[in-house]
Order: sequence, then structure tokens, then C-alpha cells
Amino acid sequence: MKVRIVTPYRIAEFPNAQFVVFRTVEGEMGVLDKRAPIIAKLAICDVRIKLDNGEEVYRVVDGFIHCDGKSNVVILTEEMGRPEEFDPHKYLGNGVSVKNAK
Repeated sequence: MKVRIVTPYRIAEFPNAQFVVFRTVEGEMGVLDKRAPIIAKLAICDVRIKLDNGEEVYRVVDGFIHCDGKSNVVILTEEMGRPEEFDPHKYLGNGVSVKNAK
């Protein structure tokens, strides 16, 4: 299946995904190729994409996931990146960043 993660600033595409795991506001889910279509609201979570040759992990900030029931999965989000790129305090709601804390 083809998985695309789309932000206002960039797009990541994975044309040969076997399985996608993500967390919605209701709980964790997984999607296989050619399964029932869904649209769900995402939580701030790591999206794990199982590929033929390994696994890719990206952190997304809110957004939505759309699976068309055929072979396409689109994740629309405001921000994405590798988990190690994210400041752990940025999304806790207190606005305190490790860089700015004194």
C-alpha cells in the first residue's frame, strides 16, 4: 500500500508499506492493505510504517488519517519528523521549552 504523510511544509511517501500503526484520540490502531476505509483523528503519536525492508517511525502532531480501503493511506498533520527531533516539553501545554528553561 502507499502511505503519504503530508504537512504544510513537506511530504513523506512510502510506496511499499505492509502495515501502519498509529494512535487516534480513541486508542491505538493498525491498518493493513485493502481493508475497510476509515477516517480518524490522530493524537500526538509515533506512526510506525512496516516496509518490506524494515520499519520507519515518524512523530506526527495531531491531524487526521484517511484510509481509502484500497491501497492508499494519507496522514494530514501540522508537523512531522523523527521522534528524536522533537522537544519533549513542546506539546505538554505549558509552553516551556528545554532550550528556554532557566
